[in-house]
Amino acid sequence: MATVETVTINASGTGAAQSGNIATSAGSAAGVIMVCNDTDSPLTFNVATGGTDVLTKQYIAAKSFSRITGLNNGNHTLTSVKTAHGTVAQKNEVVYVLQASA
Repeated sequence: MATVETVTINASGTGAAQSGNIATSAGSAAGVIMVCNDTDSPLTFNVATGGTDVLTKQYIAAKSFSRITGLNNGNHTLTSVKTAHGTVAQKNEVVYVLQASA
């Protein structure tokens, strides 16, 4: 079963810390995660590996998903998660992050 972690949107329209790491070990630049935006707003976010942002200014539409490819081995988290309008409208809505196959 795949690991699933979450990011919950807070009252300022930004994401709280991810609930845990998604680890990949497929080899250099072969890691894949899936981001599922279950909010009613488009989001921007960064992807960090081992605590360092490796992909920045990623975009995902409302109620959609995206495969993020080309990640090196390590623990991956979403950082700087923000809704398009930065208000309380998406409070407590959730973004899911999963392990994915190449």
